[in-house]
Amino acid sequence: MNKRLFATAFAILSSCCAFTAEAGDNDDMGMDLSVGVEKKLTQTLDIDLEYNLRTQDNTSQLERMGLGVGLGYKLVNTKKFNVKFNVGFEYIYKYTLKSTEDKYSDVKVSGSVVDRKWSGYNETASFWRGRSRASVGFSASYKPNKRWSFSLKETFQYNHYNVTDSIDIVKYRIKTNLDDEEYISTEKSKKVKEAKNRTVLRSKLGAQYDIRHSPFAPYASVDYGRGINYNVNKWKFTAGTDFKINKQHKINVFYRFQTENDDDEPNGHIIGLGYNYKF
Repeated sequence: MNKRLFATAFAILSSCCAFTAEAGDNDDMGMDLSVGVEKKLTQTLDIDLEYNLRTQDNTSQLERMGLGVGLGYKLVNTKKFNVKFNVGFEYIYKYTLKSTEDKYSDVKVSGSVVDRKWSGYNETASFWRGRSRASVGFSASYKPNKRWSFSLKETFQYNHYNVTDSIDIVKYRIKTNLDDEEYISTEKSKKVKEAKNRTVLRSKLGAQYDIRHSPFAPYASVDYGRGINYNVNKWKFTAGTDFKINKQHKINVFYRFQTENDDDEPNGHIIGLGYNYKF
């Protein structure tokens, strides 16, 4: 029985990988790996700790490492309806890939006609940057029967990005010598990314079905984030399943598509695998 269940879980993961292999050229594909521990302190208070790794550039490079802790306090706790107050803190160490930026210069063609001409490019080296995130919010869940459960979570996030200096930049420019011959000049410099603060309000709506006489509990969710002190829209669409080994051990497998008009996270597809221990 266990062999068949694990084979089914592997088939789900393989299907998701096959789907992401057909993603468009502009979409990235990465893996999300996590290990979490949850402890019930009292009947109404619990604490959790999670370590997370994520890849990017078609899983060839690390995208981030994160360690977070959270506290949850149940304000309402009934068989069908629960409301919980949540606070959390997370430290994220993010890796930005090497990038290039084309540069253009205005060239006067004739009279008042001006044309843009490619004049070279800037090459920015890859770098790591630390970020701390504090969050506070409320979550509500409704369970009309033993099988179905629905949830809504509202979270306010405050993100502080650390200052990052000594980022290597090489400027390549087209120059003309005295003999009217063009050549490429190079100029090396250092770039500094100043510290900044970003606040986001996130709303997450989810549904889960606990299959009878089965360790599988498939779920789906939609997560929307809206910037408060800056203009950003973030969407995350997730489908996956929990695999309950026993009351204490659980495995989570999911597929996610995310998109945003920001450079905080790469747009594209994510395959996730997580393990959670509850005691």
